Amino acid sequence: MPYWPSYSDMSPAARRAFLDWMRDGRRNPAYGIGHVFVFFYGLEHRLFVERGDDAALLVREVERLLTIYGTNNSFRGYATTFVTTACVWYGARLPLPPLSPERAGGPEMDIATRLHLGERLAAAPSLSAEDALRWALASPDTYLRTPALRCFEEFVQLWNIRFVKHFPAGLAVNAKSNISLRYRAASAAFEVEVVGPHQQWPDVSSISKPLDKLQGLVAECTDELDTFSRFVGRKPALRNSMVAAAMLPDDLQRTPGLVAVGDFRRRLVSVMGEQGRGSTTAQILFEMAGIEVPPDGKISAAVADDLGRALDSIDVAIEPDRRYGSSVPRADEQVFVFKAQAGGPVDAARTAFTAMRAQVEVAVLAAGADGDASFEELQRTIARIRAASDLSGVEQARLIAFAVTTFNSPPKRARVMRKLAEMGEAERRAIAGAAFAVVGDNPTPDVAEVKFLERLHKSLGLPKEAVYEGLHQAAAARSDEPIAISEEKRVAGVPIPKESAPARALPPAASRIRFDAARLARTRQETDAVSALLSGIFEEEAPPPPPAMADQPATLKGLDGPHTELLELLELRGAMSRSEFDRHAREMRLLPDGAIERINDWSFDRFDEALIEDGDEVAVAPHLRDRIAEIRESAA
Repeated sequence: MPYWPSYSDMSPAARRAFLDWMRDGRRNPAYGIGHVFVFFYGLEHRLFVERGDDAALLVREVERLLTIYGTNNSFRGYATTFVTTACVWYGARLPLPPLSPERAGGPEMDIATRLHLGERLAAAPSLSAEDALRWALASPDTYLRTPALRCFEEFVQLWNIRFVKHFPAGLAVNAKSNISLRYRAASAAFEVEVVGPHQQWPDVSSISKPLDKLQGLVAECTDELDTFSRFVGRKPALRNSMVAAAMLPDDLQRTPGLVAVGDFRRRLVSVMGEQGRGSTTAQILFEMAGIEVPPDGKISAAVADDLGRALDSIDVAIEPDRRYGSSVPRADEQVFVFKAQAGGPVDAARTAFTAMRAQVEVAVLAAGADGDASFEELQRTIARIRAASDLSGVEQARLIAFAVTTFNSPPKRARVMRKLAEMGEAERRAIAGAAFAVVGDNPTPDVAEVKFLERLHKSLGLPKEAVYEGLHQAAAARSDEPIAISEEKRVAGVPIPKESAPARALPPAASRIRFDAARLARTRQETDAVSALLSGIFEEEAPPPPPAMADQPATLKGLDGPHTELLELLELRGAMSRSEFDRHAREMRLLPDGAIERINDWSFDRFDEALIEDGDEVAVAPHLRDRIAEIRESAA
């Protein structure tokens, strides 16, 4: 058959097939679409040319044919236009399509939306948020990107909020012309104008300026949902979680219907209590946020950041928080949460903050050097933070929370020591002071604590003698405290003697002087211990003999003291020139090439690869640093 078939031009065989198709009820999809069009042309002519009174019957027949032959794009287009135009033709109201990201794909706005908007503008000169969105979605020139398609429900909610902000009185529309509908027959045999009340309604399809504003608002809302959309695309199962909700624009997070935010806030209140702070495990907190924790308990940095943003959105801070310098906690480790505006953001690179953070880490290592970090040691560390006048209130709160969690989960000593070497002199001395504030308050410092202080001073580039000076000063400060030799008992009614009186009034005889024997014994013990520890250090006649524990540096199993010390120096420096390395090796009475060979042989025995990279610069292989730290920790 030709593209526009007609019964008169059909061959006898084609006519026979058409009649058979008609006789069988026009329902057999095996017949060619040309037979369907020949019949459809007759329906068009009957309604729009003959103007029959059976319009409703004709519409039902075309709708039935669509269910059978609607897969043919050409027929579906013509038949759909017939149905909508026929409804207008005989005065029926077209059903308004629901808001949807699905686009019609035609070159023109659909008739139902066009008539709806025209009727609204005929009643009022402006459009509401919903009607404006209908206009934008129905326009063939509007392009919806992935965030609007994937997150259409959130897009509509955000549109309603942003529309009111941009157009508080509605979108004013001044159309220059009214709606004109014409029906062009699929047979191309005729074209008619459709008459009705719509001819008095403004036609939005004839103007573009307001539409440009709406398309700009579409782009704005789409951009705001980009982060949420990407997260939902990666993890669709977490779409209704608190972590996902935290990625929504702030205005959407405050909507009453967002269940995830309300549930998460209530659960956190049960942890923080009335004081607005509390601790729990990372596992519990992630479960509250709807995040599944891996069976091995290891939490990725990205997931930890997701939780941090979720807490930010409800004005709660967390420590440890890797965004501000902490490490990512394991699932079974303690975390501390507290109320803070926008999650308590701080400048993690600010000198005062990083210096105090390092002091806290060192204080924790110092407190745990004897194998037991006490509550009193934590309190002294917190007092030091509160006394720091160069820290803001938010910085102090975050560092106190960091101290609480760090005392429960101390950092790796090697990692902390590496970071200390990068500090300035003032910061390094403050860090040493933090360690003394913890260890020095102990009347009888443990050998392990003193050993830690020696190693700390070495990492900080401070003289070893400063360790004993600090311990001596702490002991001297304690000895200046008054010793109680009797209990104070004030007796009422004893008169103050006059100046002329030769004798003074005495307290009753019952108040006898008693010595606190326990305190005196403890004082003597402390004095003896400190004296023994510092014996010979401050004598002027002879150089002070070094303590036995400091005769040799701590060694790595399989390496002697000098090689271990050279390796530690290289770890702290990160890298050094070959000439500088040679100089330090000779100072330790080592041959440079031989020292490199000895350390690399030791490394091959344990890691199957060289530890020291030799060239213009000498450096420790970066990927083996953690392995060295593990060996050192296991031997500590």
